[in-house]
Amino acid sequence: MPLVCLCLTGKTIAEDLAALDRYRGRVDIAELRADLLDPSESAAVRSFPEKAGLPCILTIRRKADGGAFAEGEGVRLVAMAKALVYARPDAGANFAYVDLESDFRVPAVEEACRTYGTRIIRSRHRLAALPADLDAAWAEVSAEPGEIPKLVVMPSGADQLARFFSWSRALPAAERILVAAGDFGMPSRILSERLGSSVAYASPLGIGMPGAAPGQLDPANLEEVFRIREIGRDTAVYGLGGGRSVIGSRSPSLHNRAFRAAGIDAVYLPLPSAEVGGFMSLLEATGARGAAVTVPHKEAVLPYLSSRSPEVEDIGACNTIVHGIEGWAGYNTDAIGFERSLLEFLGRSDLHGLRATLLGAGGSAKAVAHVLARLGAAVLVLNRNAAKAKALARRYAFAWGSNDERSTEVISDHADLIVQATPVGMEGGLGGDPLDWYDFSGREAVFDLIYRPERTAFLERAAAAGCPVCNGWSMLRYQAAAQFKLWTGREPPSAYFE
Repeated sequence: MPLVCLCLTGKTIAEDLAALDRYRGRVDIAELRADLLDPSESAAVRSFPEKAGLPCILTIRRKADGGAFAEGEGVRLVAMAKALVYARPDAGANFAYVDLESDFRVPAVEEACRTYGTRIIRSRHRLAALPADLDAAWAEVSAEPGEIPKLVVMPSGADQLARFFSWSRALPAAERILVAAGDFGMPSRILSERLGSSVAYASPLGIGMPGAAPGQLDPANLEEVFRIREIGRDTAVYGLGGGRSVIGSRSPSLHNRAFRAAGIDAVYLPLPSAEVGGFMSLLEATGARGAAVTVPHKEAVLPYLSSRSPEVEDIGACNTIVHGIEGWAGYNTDAIGFERSLLEFLGRSDLHGLRATLLGAGGSAKAVAHVLARLGAAVLVLNRNAAKAKALARRYAFAWGSNDERSTEVISDHADLIVQATPVGMEGGLGGDPLDWYDFSGREAVFDLIYRPERTAFLERAAAAGCPVCNGWSMLRYQAAAQFKLWTGREPPSAYFE
């Protein structure tokens, strides 16, 4: 199990100690990022370990390596020396570790570390791109016995992160630190155990302090949401594949709480990926047993499936995959999740006699169209790309049109229910109101599949007009519960509905 390290990024020692106290009990070691301190704090660095009360890493990171120190190597050397010398008999009053880059070879500093019992973390930061030759990059940091080698890379996509995971498996079992930074590298923070990394770095984001490096998580999230203390070699991995917006999804909290409640050794985490091929490679590299699939991969994933459920065949989109002997099997739980939450919202058992407008023509909209048709609604499909609206509408003999003022008259005849099934308004995604040209009368029931933010600009405007509104939170819970059953073969626990 990796040690959880809190990277302290305050401007003062007092701020860093306050942050450490906030997370004490959730972390094993602390990294003092002395390069981020105000210059007036330099004299207080030496006393930090004793005040911290747990093993500490001293790091004075150069700008070239993603830090803030820019005063030159001579000045940095003096700062390190002042922080490391005058060791005390009580080892807890000294820095337990110091992070030294692979090109920073100063015998006097290294000898002082050996004398005072401070272990050297020998690091290399490759932040421009994933090295073509990972073995050569590793050789730079792993040559000296007794040092802890550390390699930090910045993958530009899920395919590169998959290569990093696959490469790590060939390394001999030994103490090491491996980190993939950035949004695409974020899964490596949670799956440090899979990389064989001795340390998982975290930042005090929950109290408003800046992150020490891109892609780091808050210690509370690592422990409570992603169960990092419980992840072992046999832990089953499940992922959420989609664009970068998956990082803010609430589904990891749902699924991981359910796994814990059911006593299942599993973890569910976001796997941001620009291309579906990279996402599938990452699933293989991490040994994942299943995954949820969201935009923009719900249709693109279809060629990778060895089998498809009848719902996937009819809808033409997949949001859930399960790994089996013959490969990946695809399912769609969006439909059942939307149907249950919609009927609850409307207080109905079917939609006969109801005239509805569907905004969107992508993977989520296809699941909505499937449900609306099955429940008997008369539907108008609107999309910015009218050709896509037409293609979806023709499958169910729906009306269709372009999502602009030219559809004013036809939407007024399909306004008992309006369902918003595009990413427009999603937190961290596309902003705005997808129906900004339409004036709500107050009689429309309005359902937005987005649940974060709780109310989009679209829902806010509808509610202000007096419309009953519903977001996608209940839909997420129902479709997630159905995914749990597909992945585990067990009935979903009540944790999905609490």
